[in-house]
Amino acid sequence: MENKLIEIYLLVCHFYDMNKRLHLQENRNRQPTLSVAELMTIYLFGQLNGHFKKRHIYDFINHYWSDCFPALPSYQAFSRRLNLLENHFQTLLGGLLKQIQPGECQHDALDHLVDSMPVMLAQGAKSKRFECRCSADCQHGFLRH
Repeated sequence: MENKLIEIYLLVCHFYDMNKRLHLQENRNRQPTLSVAELMTIYLFGQLNGHFKKRHIYDFINHYWSDCFPALPSYQAFSRRLNLLENHFQTLLGGLLKQIQPGECQHDALDHLVDSMPVMLAQGAKSKRFECRCSADCQHGFLRH
């Protein structure tokens, strides 16, 4: 299991290093203790272990893998930073899809991974005021796929 975590981290680092425009999107004034590559690794590793909500992923990593991520921030900071990484995940998954040969994997698994990120519609107090056209799928300002 630890080898899989390391493989994911190395893969994320490789794609992150190959795409310099992702570095430009970071806030240069702050240097968080948990890197973008580590944050993306945590999210993908949690997904691969059957945890599909950010809170469950955070709790899973905090409980079982905290020795690998000693700089894991609070859940609020983790969630806020993860919400800002939409472009990073698009670039990473786009690069992965280019490398996969047709027939090598099940497309349903990839669709689930891509569709698991919630789309932020509104934040904080505003989330209660906005209505979603598809109210059955909308929870407090987030649209779940």
